[in-house]
Amino acid sequence: MNRIESKSLKEGMFFESPVFLNENYILLTPDIPVSKELISHLKKWGFSELQTEGSPIGRETAAQTSSSVAKGATLDQGIKDREGLARAQKFYNELTVFAKKVLNRFKDDNILNISIITEEVKKAITILRNDENYMLRFQELNQETTKDYNVNHSVRSMILALAIGEKLKMPNHKLIELGIATMLHEVGMLQIPSRIYQKEGKLSDAEKKVINAHTLLGFRALKEFSLPRDVLLGILEHHERNDGSGYPQGLDASKISRFGKIIAVACSYDAQISNRPFRSSRDAHTSLTGMLKEMRSHYDEEIMKALLSLLSIYPLGSYVVLENKYTAVVVETNAADFRYPVVKLLLDANQNQLQDQIVIQTKDDNELRITTVLNNREILTIKEKIQQAKDS
Repeated sequence: MNRIESKSLKEGMFFESPVFLNENYILLTPDIPVSKELISHLKKWGFSELQTEGSPIGRETAAQTSSSVAKGATLDQGIKDREGLARAQKFYNELTVFAKKVLNRFKDDNILNISIITEEVKKAITILRNDENYMLRFQELNQETTKDYNVNHSVRSMILALAIGEKLKMPNHKLIELGIATMLHEVGMLQIPSRIYQKEGKLSDAEKKVINAHTLLGFRALKEFSLPRDVLLGILEHHERNDGSGYPQGLDASKISRFGKIIAVACSYDAQISNRPFRSSRDAHTSLTGMLKEMRSHYDEEIMKALLSLLSIYPLGSYVVLENKYTAVVVETNAADFRYPVVKLLLDANQNQLQDQIVIQTKDDNELRITTVLNNREILTIKEKIQQAKDS
């Protein structure tokens, strides 16, 4: 790799090979010229050197040509991102419709077609492998396509559980079983009066006992369908906790099944970031850090590490503010350090939308450190601002 000093860059300059910020992140491709805004950003963020296998091939002096190509590159990046999120949204919508039909048919007629569920889980695994980063950007997706919390929760938990299973390198047949178990993990709720699990106020002790019975109810209801033992244990044990404080059996970490531990992490995280009848959703960062604090007492350490590697401390789709007051969205995790994910810049320090929404690696310095995680209300404001800019 050749090293190029950032101060040598000129507006309109092209390179014959891709230019990298470091060995992992492409900054420019041969068809994209250096822009004035890019030069300013590199100086502001302290990137003194770039890397490329090629050399500069000249400077385009026609300002109009440079501007149009730069805008085209930015547009292409935005289109790729929107297309990925659109694919994820489409699959979420389809999976939600499917899950609603499965759960309603089980509730109404006690019918469960395992082979059809298996095929849907296989499809979910394929989609995840192709579009994991988009599928896990929960805060950018509308996942509540139905008002039925149990359906939405089952779908989101299944996607997250499958991603965790994939990260743990589970074999395909076990991934499929894990997906089935997670989609069905709340079937016991279908046997509880909706006035209890949809109650907006605080539950009484008697109502809590009814809710806590749903894991055992689901286990008993599904035993007749000849499901694999791991599937049934995952459904039975997803509310057990490491220190024995969970239910229904008060098992400690040594006795909780692998599926039970994975579903516990997936459904706990989703429950926190979801709107519930009795409270609004929490932001992803607060939810995840809260779970980390409870890891020793509640959750399996290996599974929590897998969750972190998938989402980072600042989960995919989180909107954050950097030390330099720029607003960004988390688009990739950083396996080397979960504290410093990759973000796409959206707004400058004056809250103006950036034309070149470049992707950068956050780090622990004065400019690129994440200082604030935006809450759901603030995220909505940012999205409205960006949409208004697009429409104008």
